[in-house]
Amino acid sequence: MKTLVFLLAAAALLAGCATHQPELQARPDATRSLAKIELLYNEEDQFTVVDGGGSAIVGLAGFLGPVGTLVALGFEVGSRANLGERNERRSKEFMAALKNDSAAAPSLSRQFAENFAARLRESGREVKLTPAYRVNGPVAEMKALGHRPTPGYGTLTMRITAAYGAPDSTSSFKPFVAVEQVLRDEQQSVVYQATHTADLAQPAYFMYEGLLQDSKGAREGLRQGFAQAVQPAYSEMFGADEPHLAATAEPTRTAGLDAASTQSEVK
Repeated sequence: MKTLVFLLAAAALLAGCATHQPELQARPDATRSLAKIELLYNEEDQFTVVDGGGSAIVGLAGFLGPVGTLVALGFEVGSRANLGERNERRSKEFMAALKNDSAAAPSLSRQFAENFAARLRESGREVKLTPAYRVNGPVAEMKALGHRPTPGYGTLTMRITAAYGAPDSTSSFKPFVAVEQVLRDEQQSVVYQATHTADLAQPAYFMYEGLLQDSKGAREGLRQGFAQAVQPAYSEMFGADEPHLAATAEPTRTAGLDAASTQSEVK
């Protein structure tokens, strides 16, 4: 659990997000009554690579003898000294590698948002899917830049982050995803907020270079993490066994995003 907390905090910091805020538990009457929801999500993927610096071997320094102890401690200090610079550089390299490898593919953020919208439609809700610029700030205060709430709709704002993380610089990098979300009712009052994560064991990369070179496999690991987060993110907000709101639901509508405005809608 400590590893999860560290990775989420580090990924949020590098992605320009605020620190994790306490969750606001869903009120069934407030969330389940929302029959129309506009889902806002960051269409552009945010990829991060983080490690905690230092080495797991420092814990065994007492068994290494005087020279081994000095070497281990020297590595520990040196590794942590350039931690921020190393994580920032690796994140930029990793993001470039994944984007170049999947230029023609939908973003992972968009795939997650579409899967979540599909789950909302299964419950009988009408969904308006709107890509937006990545939001910043505490979860409860997340609002898309320039967005005007659609009358008659609740607003679900999501901040989606994908990362590969290691607890120290000598441990394997493993996939980790986070979906931060805040739900507002038709009057735009916050009725629910939470952060959902998936911390997977595979694929694991002992060296950063191996992670960087296997962009397809690394991306697939993150995709699987997001796939696992859909149902938990839904059920904690609306309930796992809620009845359908209606026999049929209107097709999802997707709003377009361009340089001038985030409000133009593609029908």
